[in-house]
Amino acid sequence: MLHPISVIRQRKRALVLFTLTVLFFIFIDALISRVALSSFSNLEIKLEVEHEDRLTVYYRSGHRAHFSDKRTVFSEPLPTGKPTQASINLRDRIARNIRLDPGDTHGRVKIYGMRLTGHFGPPLQLDAEDIHERFIPNQAIENFTLHSDHVQFDIHGADPQLVLKDELVMQNRFMSLVLPLVFTLAFYLAISHFGRSSFPAFYDLSHHKSSANINYASLDGIRGIAVLLVLLDHSWGVFTGAGTGGVWIFFVLSGFLLAIPFVKRPELAVSGQYMNEYLLRRLKRIVPMYYFFIVITYFLFGKFDAGAIRHLLFLQGDGHLWTIPQEMLFYLFLPFIMAGNYLLFRGRPVLIVISLAVLMVLANLYLDKSVISMHGNIVRPAFVGVFLCGILFSYLYHGVFVSSTSQALQSPWFKHAASLLGIVTLVLFVLLSTDTVLEPKTYLALQYPGWFGLTAGMLILLVLISPRSLYDRLLSWLPLRAMGLVGFSFYLIHPIIITLVKGMQDYYLGYRMDAVPQLIVVLLITYFLSAFTYSYIERPFLKLAKKQAN
Repeated sequence: MLHPISVIRQRKRALVLFTLTVLFFIFIDALISRVALSSFSNLEIKLEVEHEDRLTVYYRSGHRAHFSDKRTVFSEPLPTGKPTQASINLRDRIARNIRLDPGDTHGRVKIYGMRLTGHFGPPLQLDAEDIHERFIPNQAIENFTLHSDHVQFDIHGADPQLVLKDELVMQNRFMSLVLPLVFTLAFYLAISHFGRSSFPAFYDLSHHKSSANINYASLDGIRGIAVLLVLLDHSWGVFTGAGTGGVWIFFVLSGFLLAIPFVKRPELAVSGQYMNEYLLRRLKRIVPMYYFFIVITYFLFGKFDAGAIRHLLFLQGDGHLWTIPQEMLFYLFLPFIMAGNYLLFRGRPVLIVISLAVLMVLANLYLDKSVISMHGNIVRPAFVGVFLCGILFSYLYHGVFVSSTSQALQSPWFKHAASLLGIVTLVLFVLLSTDTVLEPKTYLALQYPGWFGLTAGMLILLVLISPRSLYDRLLSWLPLRAMGLVGFSFYLIHPIIITLVKGMQDYYLGYRMDAVPQLIVVLLITYFLSAFTYSYIERPFLKLAKKQAN
């Protein structure tokens, strides 16, 4: 006999499966109806005009969309005084709603009927009675009357229009019923056997495994914040500039995590074998997903040309890809930095912290300004100083705080103070990263990368020295961790999804969603795609790198 708790869980699971299945059916049915069954290839209309003009047809995807000159087709010039069969190519566009403009020349027009054809259903035939019932004339049209075999009206004003008051949909029982049922059945079979353990991204999330293979759940939360800042910047104008702050978090977090083995075992800095393993792990971490993205992008939006080759060689980084060559350059810098610290200071954390602080200041003042620049569609400095912030805070935490025996650093009041300071620092970091707080628009994050790098380092340090605090619980929140876990894939993929969502709205809907709904749609689509690429592209190589290291 099943335990009552097991019965409750099974019922909840059944209810969730049922709800998701119904919602999926509704979605597929609506998608087929609004896209496939509303896409028309040709309009044939029989009419007679007293004036020499041509017929203009406006089409839109529904009543919420707007008629626009971008969505118009024209007939050939119409002969006068006799019934004419005009054929108009609708280009396989969604014409769920149409508007007929019979020209501006005053005179009488007779419409006998029209026929719309598409690829997914029988032709849609409208006779004179249908036209009279379903089309609404504007004020420029008078005497809109039905006769035995035609609709007749007179044009007595500028810009005459006949607007369809309902919607055009082809009738196809297979596509409107059978096909959604087939897709829904496949969906049900897929999700009914789906569990957290069967999908790597969800498995790692539920088992508190981080993308960095360390047990710091809150750090994935910080990476999730960075991902959201980049997404908000690129998809919602209210947060313009926030993406730069997100990038600084990525850079600092990268430096912080990569420095941990060298802090705990300083002798690794002069180990040729470890350095070889380190470089191979970095390549396995970045290259597979990055190469996959480059190939997909160039095949989707262009041709595979010299620009693609330069991207594959990390010599160019257009758009948001400008960060990737910076990452690779830093990976090459890191062994020399660590070797120098070890040879000069023999693993003494305090001296290393001082030397890194000096090096960071020099890099921010000189190295990142003029010595090194990375090329793409925008020339940017290498921002070595921002990465150094991450290394600095890694030594501060693992080399100083962890080894400290001070009672003050271990006391509850210190943890609560660090938690409060962390929350305040996070809020200020987000607000000052945008261009909406200060006027005129300043883009502080781009102007002062060094200061924002230090602030990002503080975000990391404060959460690690205040475990189980409010700040730690905030950054360990499941949605933030979920975003952070797939952060690299999310960062690479999100511009494509933004472009496609906006383009499909323009193409199919004729209007764009408001900022918040669009953000939610982009967020959900990008996350699930990123979860797949993390599970089946990133993660296998991460596991391989970890296995080889052990």
